[in-house]
Amino acid sequence: KNILIDAIGLLCGARGERELIRSGEEFALVEGVFDYPAHIAKALEELDVTDCEDGVLFLSRRLTADGRSTAKINGRTVPLSKLRETAALLLNIHGQQDTQSLASAEKQRVLLDLFCGNEVLLEEYGRLYGECRALQRELKERKEKAEDLAERRDLLEYQVRELKQAKIRPGEEAELTAEHALLANSEKVTENAHQAYDALYGNDLSAMAQLKKTMQAVNRLSAILPECKEYFTRLEDVKAELTDIAESVYPYTSDPENTAERLTAVENRLEKLSALERKYRTDEAGLAEKLKKASADLALLQNCGEDCLQLEKELKEKGALLKEAAKALRQARIRGGETLSARVQEALAELDMPKVRFVISVTEGDATPTGMDEIDFSVSANAGEAPRPIGKIASGGELSRIMLCLQCVLADVMQTPTLIFDEIDTGISGKTNEKIGRMMAQVASGGNTQVICVTHAAQLAACASHQYRIAKKEENGRTQTEVLLLNYEERIGELARIMGGLQVTDTVRKAAEELLRGGA
Repeated sequence: KNILIDAIGLLCGARGERELIRSGEEFALVEGVFDYPAHIAKALEELDVTDCEDGVLFLSRRLTADGRSTAKINGRTVPLSKLRETAALLLNIHGQQDTQSLASAEKQRVLLDLFCGNEVLLEEYGRLYGECRALQRELKERKEKAEDLAERRDLLEYQVRELKQAKIRPGEEAELTAEHALLANSEKVTENAHQAYDALYGNDLSAMAQLKKTMQAVNRLSAILPECKEYFTRLEDVKAELTDIAESVYPYTSDPENTAERLTAVENRLEKLSALERKYRTDEAGLAEKLKKASADLALLQNCGEDCLQLEKELKEKGALLKEAAKALRQARIRGGETLSARVQEALAELDMPKVRFVISVTEGDATPTGMDEIDFSVSANAGEAPRPIGKIASGGELSRIMLCLQCVLADVMQTPTLIFDEIDTGISGKTNEKIGRMMAQVASGGNTQVICVTHAAQLAACASHQYRIAKKEENGRTQTEVLLLNYEERIGELARIMGGLQVTDTVRKAAEELLRGGA
């Protein structure tokens, strides 16, 4: 049974020890196929486990002799943490040494909220908690930003003043550069413009004068040759084009006024822009953006005090609502805790643990995403002793039985697909074992939970709907372990062996048969 429990533990993400690998083998492989109910599907989707066929989930874990471990879900390699989270949705193991589940404060909180039906209260509290956290972050960032800007106030004011005085205009530098090229070459521009204009339009030898003569000749020719009319039309297009070019060139034929003065002004402006670009290590567009950013920072600094006061007001109002939501959640938990602890107490009494006190305390604590409460499941194992945290006072067997009672009480809300109890019967009487078996059968009877129990107690095994025997045998010089499903007659024999040891008499066998009929 240790091999079986260890194998399931590996499949659940437990630490892989090399000692688990059979001597002489290079690796150990554990595989598990799980059917899962509909309510698990959403949780699997949140873990991005969606490639399941026909509602079946396939988990595997491979452990090699060099200490390496490979986890897979539906054939896809995943981190061990993801395998652990997925397996936790499917099964829980409760053994003599396994206390992590029920001793966990978060697990206790989840169980209590499930029992209380606190989904709506948790959702409302979570919404307000998220809004408060967002306001706190915004207020903190705003104050930190303001402190940083305050240290740079003088610099920001100087930059804004300097850049505003510069009157940066996007596109101005390109315009000035083009104008500078024109002014710097004004004599050459005027000279060549005169030549171009004269050649096009300015005298009797110009292109326009020659074109007019050509058009007259072609017009006369078309009177004789009609096909020449097309040439006249094309010449008219040329005339229009030449006229447009001449008119465009003409303004450059005259010397601009104050050329030297304007050239100096353009050069000074370009140098001013260039000096600012070097200073701020950016281009003309960057200077405009720098002015915009510095102005915005100054405005933010000026309005920061008022903005922070507004945020603090909103945070105070939202915080008050959060405390009210936390109070409502706490009250529901206190009421539910009293009811749950009473029902668990009743269930423990049924398992012959009447002196064990089970107490659920809910006290005010720091704000967390799930409330402002500290929830503690405590146990007093003996009369006269004050209850202490369940993980510190309860033995492994007691803890398993407490978990069984919780499962029974919470059967309708927990719906854990598979529960495994490892030797829950240790140190207790046959009568109590029978009660434990009936309680397990009750948990499983709802159809939502499969219960597996490793036991040496005949009274407990007799209550199961199916019974397996774990046995070892030697084969080819190696030990083999088998897990065998027993039929009705085999169950009687196995129960008789447990009850009678080596001497299985007819009386013992008859008692085993009666026990099996009573358990069934």
